[in-house]
Amino acid sequence: MTLALDIIIIILVSVMIAYSVILNARLKTFRNSHNEMAALIEQLNGTIGKALTSVEILKETALSEEARLKSLIAKSRLLADELEIITESGSNLADRIERGLVPKQNPEIYEETGGENISTDEDEGYEEDNEMLETLKNIR
Repeated sequence: MTLALDIIIIILVSVMIAYSVILNARLKTFRNSHNEMAALIEQLNGTIGKALTSVEILKETALSEEARLKSLIAKSRLLADELEIITESGSNLADRIERGLVPKQNPEIYEETGGENISTDEDEGYEEDNEMLETLKNIR
């Protein structure tokens, strides 16, 4: 009976040794994985830090560009207003030129000729003025 009990103890001790060897191998694998995981987490932390820095730089750049664009928009609005004033002035000037170039009918000459249109040197000047007037109208 002691022999049977010794054999059972030897078998149980052998099973425990085998189980310890397997467990030790798995723990080594786990430790190696843990070290690799720690390295990956460290890399991830570094990458996140760089990303945060890049986001901050991007924010600053966006804010400075926003300010620059607002300045440009303000200048553009001023220039647009100025161009509108210049265009209005040009239009008013063209209207004044138009009024100055329109031939004035001389009612006395018209009545003296009996309603006939007499060509004079002044009328030729009016024709040139009329051509200029038509050109100005076409330009607008």
